[in-house]
Amino acid sequence: MKSACAAIALVAATALAPGAAPLEPSVVRIVSQRQATDAYSPWSSGSVETLTGSGFVIAGGLIMTDAHVVADSRMVIVFLYGDPNPHEARVVTAGHDCDLALVRPVEAGLLDRTPPLEFGGLPALRSTVETYGYPAQGDQISSTRGVVSRIEMQVYVHSGVDRHLAVQTDAAINPGNSGGPVVQEGKVVGVAFQNTPGLQGVGFLIPCEVVRHFLTDVADGRYDGYPELGDRWSGLQNAAARKALGMAERESGVRVDGVYAGSSAEGLLEPGDALLEIEGRAIGNDGTIADGPLRLPFGVVVDRRQVGDTLRLRILRRGERRELSVPLGPFEASRRLGNAYDRRPRYFVWAGLVFTPLDREMVKTYGNDWRQDADKVLLYDLFERPKFDRALARGERVVLLRTLDHPVNAHIAWNRNIMVARVDRREILGLGDLVDAIEKAKGPYVVIEFAGAGRLIAIDREQAQRAQHEILESYGVPADRYLGEKEAP
Repeated sequence: MKSACAAIALVAATALAPGAAPLEPSVVRIVSQRQATDAYSPWSSGSVETLTGSGFVIAGGLIMTDAHVVADSRMVIVFLYGDPNPHEARVVTAGHDCDLALVRPVEAGLLDRTPPLEFGGLPALRSTVETYGYPAQGDQISSTRGVVSRIEMQVYVHSGVDRHLAVQTDAAINPGNSGGPVVQEGKVVGVAFQNTPGLQGVGFLIPCEVVRHFLTDVADGRYDGYPELGDRWSGLQNAAARKALGMAERESGVRVDGVYAGSSAEGLLEPGDALLEIEGRAIGNDGTIADGPLRLPFGVVVDRRQVGDTLRLRILRRGERRELSVPLGPFEASRRLGNAYDRRPRYFVWAGLVFTPLDREMVKTYGNDWRQDADKVLLYDLFERPKFDRALARGERVVLLRTLDHPVNAHIAWNRNIMVARVDRREILGLGDLVDAIEKAKGPYVVIEFAGAGRLIAIDREQAQRAQHEILESYGVPADRYLGEKEAP
C-alpha cells in the first residue's frame, strides 16, 4: 500500500506564508523539444517539434505540469517569472493515465526563493476560478477568470482511455496554458488541461483529488498508476429486474454482467451479482453514488484508491447478502488500449516481415480515422477479447505490421496488418513468444499461421538467415529487434 503520509506531508508543505506575494512568481513557462516514435517504422523516430506549456512550483524544488506538455521530451527548458534566462530541467516522473508530471530544474537551488503554491479542495459548481499560464506564442503570463459549470468523470484525452474526475469552466484555457494552476481564494484547485478538442469557450482542469492521488503514488519514487475493479455492469432502474434478483424494496444497485479476465474482481464478483454498496456507500440504480452535492459514478471510489489498497463491497448473490474485500491492482490488458508515451515501440524484423504487438499505437497506423478504417478483427481483439479471454489478458496479440520487400518474402499471400496465431504450430501470445519460436525453428521452412481459417505463409529458413543482414541494411533498420526489458528471451 502506498503511504498517504508522505503525500500529505508534501501537500501540506506547499502552503504559502501568511500575506504572501501574488501567485505569478510561482508560475513558470515550459518549452519542450518532443520527438515521438514512428509506429509504422518502429526502429525510427519522428521529427522533433517544439511544445510550450505552463507549470507551477510545489514543495521540494519541483514543478508540476501536465504530462502531455513533457511527453516524449528530448529536452525541457523552464523560464521563471521575470527571468529571461532559460533553465534546463528534467522530467522526474509522469503519469500519462492522469496527465500529470513533475519536473525538476537541473540547477540546484533554483527555486529556493520561489514560494510553492498550496492546494485547495474541489471548487463548487457556479463558483469562480482563475487560470494562470503562458498561452502559446507569448512570453508574458496571463490570467483569465471563469465559472465552474460541470464536474464529472471524463476520459482524459492524453491517454485516450482513462476516466477520472474533471472540472469544466468557461475560463479560457488555450494552448500553452496547459499545466498552469487554476486558483480559487489563493489556493490551487486544479491543473489546467485541454480535454475535449474542438469545444469553444470551454476549459478543463484536473482537480486536486487527482493531483493528490498522483503525489501519493509517486511518494515512494515509483509511479504505479490507477487500480481498476474490472467489472461490467448494467443499471437496475427497472423494478422487475430488481425483484428478479431478490432485492428489497428500498435497496438499490447495479447488476454485474461480467468480470474482466485478469482484473481485481476476477474470482470475487460473479455475473448476476447485485452490487449494492461500495465502501459503505449505497449505489444508485443508475450506478451513481452521492458525493457531497454531486452524484458521480461509483467508479470514482475505486479511482480514489491506490494500487495495493483493499476495497469493500456489499453484494447480493442468489438471495444472500455478502461482504467482499477486493485487493486492488492494475488491469494490465487495459494499458495496451491507451496512447503510448516515453517508451520505444517493440518490434521484430525477420525475413523482411515486421512484427509488433497489437496495441493502440499499432492500429493508429491506419491514420486519424483508425476507429473506422482499422481492420475490425484487430479492433475487436484489442479492445474486447481481453475482457473475457484470460490467456490474452495476460499475454498479447502479435501483428505482422508490414513487409520489407525482398525475394525471400516475394508473393506471400498475407503481408500486412494481420494477427499471428501460431508459428510451427506453437501458439503465440507475445512478441517474445514469436521471436523464440522463429529462432528455435529446426525445419527447412518456418510456417506462420494467422488468425482466420487457412491463412498461413511459409518462409525458407536458411534463405531468411542469409538475407537478414541485407534486408536490414537496405531498409536502414539499425537492429532487428527491440523487445523491451521484460520480454527479451
